[in-house]
Amino acid sequence: MESTMQVRFTFDDDLMEKNGYERENVYYTIKKHFQQKRLKCISEDENLIFADTGNENDYGNMWVIIMGLVKSDWFDKCASSCVFVEDGEIEDVLIQIPKLKQMMD
Repeated sequence: MESTMQVRFTFDDDLMEKNGYERENVYYTIKKHFQQKRLKCISEDENLIFADTGNENDYGNMWVIIMGLVKSDWFDKCASSCVFVEDGEIEDVLIQIPKLKQMMD
């Protein structure tokens, strides 16, 4: 079965270095959250990509992780892009961070 949902991340090394973060630690942290929800990592090169497993809870689990990252103090200081893809439709999460943080306050 082909994945219909993905979360795709890219990170800016210069931005991470400027803010005191290392790619290895950022990848480890994000991968840990997705592994805890049993979502599979399908790429961990320049793009860090996670896909659904076909479980009915995958959508909710992906968004719980995304919202946790949005709430964090470090995520937007490292990420170049974060998109949620469902059935070919792409939603840019990074561009929504200011609005999402405002809604969560």
